[in-house]
Amino acid sequence: MQRARRSLLLALCWPCLALAGGAGPALARETTVTGSAGTGYDFRERTYDRQAADKENEGDVQKISIGPDITVVSKGVYDTLNLRYSPKLNYDFVDDENEVDHQLSVGNERLLTSRWSLTLSDDFLYSDDPEASSSFFSDGSASGSTGQDQGPSRDALSRDLSGRQYWTNTAGVRTSYALLETTRIGGGYSYAVLRNEEGGASGSDSYDEYDKHSFFANLTHGFNQHWRSSVGANYTRGLYDEPPPTAANQPAAAANPDLDEYGASLGVDYVRSVRDFFPAKYVVSETQYDGESRRDSQSHEWSVGWDHAFDAQTRLALGGGPSYAKIQGLEGQWGYNAYLSFMKQYEHASYSLQADKRYETQNFSGTEESGLTDTYNVRANMTVQATQALGFDFFGRYSWESEMDPQGEYLDALGGVPSTTATGDLTYDTDVYELGIGMRYSFARWYTAGVKYTYYVSDGQLDTDQYTDHQVLFTLSATKELWHW
Repeated sequence: MQRARRSLLLALCWPCLALAGGAGPALARETTVTGSAGTGYDFRERTYDRQAADKENEGDVQKISIGPDITVVSKGVYDTLNLRYSPKLNYDFVDDENEVDHQLSVGNERLLTSRWSLTLSDDFLYSDDPEASSSFFSDGSASGSTGQDQGPSRDALSRDLSGRQYWTNTAGVRTSYALLETTRIGGGYSYAVLRNEEGGASGSDSYDEYDKHSFFANLTHGFNQHWRSSVGANYTRGLYDEPPPTAANQPAAAANPDLDEYGASLGVDYVRSVRDFFPAKYVVSETQYDGESRRDSQSHEWSVGWDHAFDAQTRLALGGGPSYAKIQGLEGQWGYNAYLSFMKQYEHASYSLQADKRYETQNFSGTEESGLTDTYNVRANMTVQATQALGFDFFGRYSWESEMDPQGEYLDALGGVPSTTATGDLTYDTDVYELGIGMRYSFARWYTAGVKYTYYVSDGQLDTDQYTDHQVLFTLSATKELWHW
């Protein structure tokens, strides 16, 4: 497994390095190497609502970690190369085990001509934390506020399986070409894999392994200073290593979870002024499954909105419209989509509020909790810089997910297969609440100490997704520019 992982990583990274080297020694380059060393203590305690699911130390972590973080940024006349490697040695007092996590990111952006750009990237992660690649206090974005297709996004693994060792690698290439001064065409491809470290068969105690191939293309055009448009399309092929557990009498072919995802979007923006623009957008998405255990689905969304900058520090975006969702063999369901984003900055503080409601398809969470989902999300962030050295972060969110075609154990939790005639008659609902507070203090020029507390509640209908997490994270790091030439 380790040899295969190294081979895959090298095969996907070398094009980035080769492209950067193509600039040649004759062209001026500016390279900066930044290094840091840090240590941390991660304490997590999970309590299940039902005693049957509360296995010994399930979800608990008492981990001390130490490791370096190396970042290289090399800028040339026509390209920029970014490389970051962060290994981390962990000792878990709960499991009495040592483990080394790895995070490696390589990216290269290059101007091939004055009109044509090419970007290569590769991200590798080896961890037991499904949220390892995202910050606890990262900002969300308002859905639909830009009117442009940005291509495939990073998949979020289920937090219910926190503590299971896995590795994932995502390699991608994207390009953009300016046909005219106000017309640009782009596209790209990404290849992502998810594997359990033990090579493991899929099951309730491990992730469902997959290979994911994604393609996207988009075109933007400005008619004049007031009107602009965009059109985008995407396709994803998902290949699972083996079917998830099914009833003993169900043929493997019928349970084949391989799938095709299709999507398209059309947007038109009216730009009234530098401060105001009004986006209108239509998005269609469809998923077709190879097997018979899950039904095909599709969704349509129409939205109009308003994006307004009150001043340089205050911005508001809001919009919404009707939505339509349909599961194969069932009558369709009409609903609505909406989004709201408000951001405010002060001299020493900032805060933001995001909310959205939409239909989305989640087929790569690593569990059977997937398919067409009706979702609500509300998120609030606040950052305060009390002094030059002392800062605070506050974070809160609520999400509601309603799986519209539940399968496997999620269907069993609802009592099996009832007689349904319309999309949305039978759903598996999950509520998630999360609050967090963090403090960071910089001292002695290079050093930063931090502490974060996170309170997380998952309220589902299975024994395994009804729990409360408490996490306290202490960190200490030193960062310094090592070389610059």
